[in-house]
Amino acid sequence: MDKNTMNYYEENADILVEHYESADVNNVQNLLLKTFDINSKLLEIGCGSGRDVLFMIENNYNVIAIDGSKNMIEEAKKIHSELKERLFHRILPNDLEFDNKFDGIYSISTLMHLSKDDLKKTLSKIYSLLNQNGKFLMSVSLFRDDIDKDGFDDKGRFFLLLSLEEWIKICEEVGFRIVETKRNKDGLDRNGIEWLTMVVEK
Repeated sequence: MDKNTMNYYEENADILVEHYESADVNNVQNLLLKTFDINSKLLEIGCGSGRDVLFMIENNYNVIAIDGSKNMIEEAKKIHSELKERLFHRILPNDLEFDNKFDGIYSISTLMHLSKDDLKKTLSKIYSLLNQNGKFLMSVSLFRDDIDKDGFDDKGRFFLLLSLEEWIKICEEVGFRIVETKRNKDGLDRNGIEWLTMVVEK
């Protein structure tokens, strides 16, 4: 992941955790419940405040989660102490290694911070970590009006903006079958930002 992007999350973890906890994510969380069978073994990539890990555990899923920001992991553990043994610091794409496989994997608002090369590597690793017929759900920026021509916003964060067709193509090249695609408004009510939620299957 881009160094400036990671620094932003490291330096602002406490503020960002508050934002994430207040975001309206009912649509995405309902889709998580719809996508994965109860009691499934799941991995969350880019857990932020731990909001969605806790939600899934409370709904009878077995979840562990990772985030590239050490400070974000620490802040998440502070506000959700019950998650202390379930949150781990891992940086994409190189640290995405586990000894076991998962029934499902999901990633909310994370993968669009990767370069196209790192995105392809990460999606390939996700594919290999899934059990046969396992599903992967991701939510990524589809459109933003707050970034420059090189993909950076005024906070120094990098965003990879791809069309729906490009996201589909990359997933299919890895080997995934597309199950569902959905466009979403921004959960923090920011105008000029549109999201894509996609479910794919191994």
